[in-house]
Amino acid sequence: MAESLVYSEVKYKKESNADTGRAGPQIKESPEDDVVYAAVVHKADHTNQPNPPTLHSPADSSPKGSKGIRRRGLLLLAVVVLILILGVAISLSLYSGCQSAKCNDGWEAHGRQCYFFSTKSLIWTLSQEECVHKKSHLAIINDEKEQKLLMEIIAPKMQEAEDKFWIGLNDKQTEGKWLWVDNTPLTNKGFWLNRQEPDNWKGKNNEYPNGEDCVRMGEIDFIANSAAGWVDTACERKFKFICEAEACL
Repeated sequence: MAESLVYSEVKYKKESNADTGRAGPQIKESPEDDVVYAAVVHKADHTNQPNPPTLHSPADSSPKGSKGIRRRGLLLLAVVVLILILGVAISLSLYSGCQSAKCNDGWEAHGRQCYFFSTKSLIWTLSQEECVHKKSHLAIINDEKEQKLLMEIIAPKMQEAEDKFWIGLNDKQTEGKWLWVDNTPLTNKGFWLNRQEPDNWKGKNNEYPNGEDCVRMGEIDFIANSAAGWVDTACERKFKFICEAEACL
């Protein structure tokens, strides 16, 4: 360790001729001539002194510090992205997903679709929640072939007048604008039971003031070779329901 030097300044006053008693030429002195400067060098002794504290800036600007900050930032970003991905994955798995190629126990396989036909009756909203719990959704009917297939399946399951089944169609958001549970619109005229449906009936004594915003299918006396079978119904009524999920290949 290099030794430190401390400089001191010592001033000496010149003696005048009068003080020495010597005769000699008189020299006019300037004020500065009264002082003689001498530099004295002292060696600083740090033997018993504690080391001075090291000061750090609030943000470490060294390459090592910058690298640490970047690493923490990237780690935080990775955690946020992972949380988002997990959230989307959980949502998708609860809503749609797919089942094994042969469908789960209690389900029926038809082509690439798996169908579940409930034996209990629930209101429309709870029926959809039950389907979501089963990693599926209320049935979305895409064409006449699928409509006829489902009607043929539920025909022997309807033993009583109220043995009807909710499907995933409703106009709860806007009256007359029919949407499936995946928010896709009904693009065709649908498979309504007769020309009077949907009629948004409010009941004989106005027991359904909100009208009929959900759709169920199935009538005991429907024509077997006809695709017609939808009826708009008050969502708070209880019916059986059809869940649908895609079969994994």
